[in-house]
Amino acid sequence: MKRLAIVADNLIGANDAGIQFRKFGHDVQVILNHLEVVSYCNMTDVIAVNTDTRKVSPEIAYDRVYQVCNKLQDLGFRHFYKKIDSTLRGCITSEVKAMMDALSLSLAIIVPSYPAHGRIVENGYLQIVQEWGDCCVPVPVCYIPSVIKLDPAEPVAVLNLAEVRQGRENLVRKITELHLAGVKLIVIDAVTDEDLRFIAIALSQLEIPYLTVGSAGLAGSLSIAWKPIELDPANLREGTLIVSGTLNKITAEQIFDVLNYPGAELIAVQSALIYEGGVEEEFERVIGRIGATLQAKRIPVVVMDTLLENRNDAGALSLSQQVEKFGLLVSSLLGRIAKAAVEQYKVLNLVTSGGGTAKSICNTLEISVIALERELLPGIPLGKVVGDHCNGLHLVTKAGGFGKSNSLRKVLELLPDR
Repeated sequence: MKRLAIVADNLIGANDAGIQFRKFGHDVQVILNHLEVVSYCNMTDVIAVNTDTRKVSPEIAYDRVYQVCNKLQDLGFRHFYKKIDSTLRGCITSEVKAMMDALSLSLAIIVPSYPAHGRIVENGYLQIVQEWGDCCVPVPVCYIPSVIKLDPAEPVAVLNLAEVRQGRENLVRKITELHLAGVKLIVIDAVTDEDLRFIAIALSQLEIPYLTVGSAGLAGSLSIAWKPIELDPANLREGTLIVSGTLNKITAEQIFDVLNYPGAELIAVQSALIYEGGVEEEFERVIGRIGATLQAKRIPVVVMDTLLENRNDAGALSLSQQVEKFGLLVSSLLGRIAKAAVEQYKVLNLVTSGGGTAKSICNTLEISVIALERELLPGIPLGKVVGDHCNGLHLVTKAGGFGKSNSLRKVLELLPDR
């Protein structure tokens, strides 16, 4: 395999896409600081770069991604994958354009679908499948060609499910015809993993240059032709710390469920005390609880107390206002808590929920590189910190809105005792 570079706009995305290649036997490293790409590339098969551009302006996103792609080309990378959020958050248009410009490409193929997490695309419409009782209902999010558009005057083509399911030869022909007609962006429908496999096989047979743009769903399918290797079971559970800073209701369900796991112990950070200036007092209390829990060979589950509260409409508004006002303070505190726990106690495995939480913890621990090991569950990768003072620490990252209600408990089940 030629060396592949994944460009993602946040850490969760870099891990999520990178693990799709690791589980098929390729060495994968995640670079947390885009300025350090040159220092860590070496001869890794796959590199996933976190450009940290999810929340910056489109202009900054373009410049940063353009510079990263130029550096990666100088280092010999020729295959590129633009990892995007499966619900199209971030500066996607600017980043796709930056990569096309840097790589001198005139075609991008966009496949945001991630069926394993209920993200599907049909007739160009991104939809999220939600459960309503015994039924699953797709809820429209947006029409992708209206969101990702390089120029108002340039058309964005859509290849629907009928085209996908006619097979790879039809897809290759249709993509080639659209490219020859001057189309620069092609959105392809997919509602199942099988659809993604059809698309991946077709893309592997294209003879024209193009940029692949997609979620971790497509990334997983692009690896299907590569022979996987056998990986030894991870013996990791003892010394595990779970830290969640997200207030997503899906994570709340997962926290309630994981507390049924033997040895799991809830440590709720008192938000009111933090908001009133008692950060240091709460820091000392939480660290003390974590230490006692780990020494008893139990599993600390650190969350914000507001995650577990019932939320009516008024409560949800108040919570949203608190997040906006105190979000950085909370994420900074959780980063300090994780750092102190790793340094003072025998933390072997750190499980994080929420992109902001993962970013803050990695920044506080001064983590520069993560060597991905495997995907524990869809969208939930396991990696090991490389170098730095916490070398060898196992790190699990999960987006706040990802997974089923039992996902965190399943993660623990997949981390057996040493």
